[in-house]
Amino acid sequence: MAEWRATSGYGIRDIPNLASHIPSFESRFSHASRLSQVPAQHSFHSHRRIAAIRSERGLRVTLHGTLYEVTNFESFVQRYVIESRRPDPDSIRPIKDGWVRLCRGDGKNAGSPLPLPCRTDDTGHFELNMSQIPDAPVFLVAGGSEKLHENCWYRSACVRPGVLGQHALEIYLARAAISDESGFSQADLAGLLEQTKKQVADLERIHGTITPNGISLTCVGKGGKASGRLVLKPDQSSDLKTILRHSVEDFRLELPGPSWLVGLLVSRDAIETSIRTGLRNLAQEIDARLRLRAIELFTDQVQTTDRALGARLAGAATLTMERLRYPVVARQSGASGGDRAIAGDVCLGFPQTLQGVGQQEAA
Repeated sequence: MAEWRATSGYGIRDIPNLASHIPSFESRFSHASRLSQVPAQHSFHSHRRIAAIRSERGLRVTLHGTLYEVTNFESFVQRYVIESRRPDPDSIRPIKDGWVRLCRGDGKNAGSPLPLPCRTDDTGHFELNMSQIPDAPVFLVAGGSEKLHENCWYRSACVRPGVLGQHALEIYLARAAISDESGFSQADLAGLLEQTKKQVADLERIHGTITPNGISLTCVGKGGKASGRLVLKPDQSSDLKTILRHSVEDFRLELPGPSWLVGLLVSRDAIETSIRTGLRNLAQEIDARLRLRAIELFTDQVQTTDRALGARLAGAATLTMERLRYPVVARQSGASGGDRAIAGDVCLGFPQTLQGVGQQEAA
């Protein structure tokens, strides 16, 4: 079976990989005599060694700041994004009982400790203990639950702890809801699948339905049949280019003829890989369209003639899907009943990176 393809025409410009441009923390302390003065009990634990160096040099060992919700987005954008100034106090309010934590930005140092999550107080203040943090990429996550993968509001770009400045962090969150009618609809899905069918010569029939548990898909071609379910969930990783992560469940592949003959003529693994690639491309297209609609929700709140505002917001903030929904919406044809769509609640978080924060002018 030929490979599925779905080409995305949407999306937001890629976010630069800051970690590759950030110097090593220990490079700041490359003088051999200084490193030799670290107590011997730290020699076998790199994160303790770094913590000892920090204490010796008088660097702060806590990461502290305040979590805010944006209440007047237009005023906030004018001052914070366009003028690079601190937002008007009337355009924000502190978030009480939010949860802030640091997460590892890569798969390395899996056994190294990270601080426990912190609950914001009545003023939105949070403080994280950094004394045991290794000098490896991390990113900040804020949300409404103590559990890591629930109600995520904000995620920063990855950064090494050693380059964080002395300023207190100020994290700002703007919320919006992708309405049921403006979400990714059954008609949108049908259009994408029809494009796929035209592009793949051996594909005779392809059908997909948005359900409460994901997208159910079936395709038929050359006597074979494949089916599966594309499951979408909010992406809360450090990959800021996506707001959705996907998985393929209940996958089945039926090929005509005896299994030994099929194995001689075609590669079952190659067919399955091709189909899974198609499902991944479909998920990426849905992600791109929902991202575009989310950014439009925020730009529509600002009265401006600046057509590049959406790009400016994308370059200054991070977009996170807090919650995903599969609502039933009325059919456009007016027929009775309805189809499901994919919608959700999104958060636009500032700043995008923690490096160099706190630099906005107050006036």
